[in-house]
Amino acid sequence: MLSVARDMDVALPMAETALPLSTAPVARFEIVAGPAAIEGEWRAFEATAIGHVFQTWDFVATWLATVGAARRVKPAIVVGRGRDGAILCLLPLGISGCLGARLLAWLGGEHADYHCGLYAPGFLKGLAETVVGAAFVASVVGLFRGAADIVHLQRQPEAIGGDANPFALWRASRYTLTSHLTRLGSSFDEYYRSKRNSSSRRHDRLKWQKLEAAAAPVEIVDATTPEEAEAILAEMFVQKRASLRARNVPDMFARAGVPEFYRAITHHPWPAGLSHVSAIRAGGKVIAANWGLVRGNRYYYVMTSYCPGPLSAHSPGRALLYHLMEWAIARGIEEFDFTIGDEDFKGHWCEEQMAIRDSVAVLTPRGLWPATVFGLLKPAKTMVKTSPFLTRHVGRIRLGLARLRGR
Repeated sequence: MLSVARDMDVALPMAETALPLSTAPVARFEIVAGPAAIEGEWRAFEATAIGHVFQTWDFVATWLATVGAARRVKPAIVVGRGRDGAILCLLPLGISGCLGARLLAWLGGEHADYHCGLYAPGFLKGLAETVVGAAFVASVVGLFRGAADIVHLQRQPEAIGGDANPFALWRASRYTLTSHLTRLGSSFDEYYRSKRNSSSRRHDRLKWQKLEAAAAPVEIVDATTPEEAEAILAEMFVQKRASLRARNVPDMFARAGVPEFYRAITHHPWPAGLSHVSAIRAGGKVIAANWGLVRGNRYYYVMTSYCPGPLSAHSPGRALLYHLMEWAIARGIEEFDFTIGDEDFKGHWCEEQMAIRDSVAVLTPRGLWPATVFGLLKPAKTMVKTSPFLTRHVGRIRLGLARLRGR
């Protein structure tokens, strides 16, 4: 167990904290100052734990070394152990400065589509009763009294592995968007036919044939080496930046540590690592690209791009999506997670959607101001996201502010 000095005179407690009986079977908590301190245990635990790719050691450690370091985020990873010392839950949390206060939040920021913990199989079932789950969360948050001023837990899935997520039920408000998932099954042909009727399938074939006729040779590439993945990612950055500019959205890759984060994850392709990078090349040029993640039986469709122009009329992005699904099925991956976002096309594929929750709690008077700001921003964000007019004009304002800041 480690204690650690924080910015703004933050000192995390040494934790071997007894829990109320209602939170059994956890016997004690530890607060660990960084992933390196428990790398071996974390990796062993995640091999069977219930959770998402965004809580794996590789994802969290890479984010902390790049984006987290640039934002001066201090890890405060909570490990809950049973009486035999075995890990039962691992909660990747961190503390950073926010509006003059000390903010406790999940690690991974906006680059983690889902925020939650990792849990031993069956552990969440023991927290199924609302009062028990609430006591568990309160015990975790209580570890940080004196170390944080406000808790803001964002983009939390309502359930994890079929069981209720206790953090998503704690002081929760609904997030603007939902998440979407489809189950692929064991045959791409069967899955494809179940989702696209004969007319749509014929239309897809014609689109591909026209693409081949317009820009031969056309090939689909799955990066298997860091060098191949890096080359595709470089093209993807260019395409994404152009798309963001066209929508008056600030360049996400201009923020310190962000390009380095994506490159670092990309350098470890699946199955040795988490990433799966793929692209369609036409006439030697990348016209559609994908940066996905894989954990166990689930493919995460995280970031895509395409090159605008005449070839975009042939729907290369859709063709690449079909390839990703076929690639996943061929490797025994049965779940395809479109993650958060309510784009229309997801409704054509996904049988399941899930509510996402945010939680806010004030721990000290210093946390009142940021809590007020969060409370005002949430309905404003909802209004903007549901209005194309506001989205367009707010985007212009954000872009102007980003330029003033030199980003």
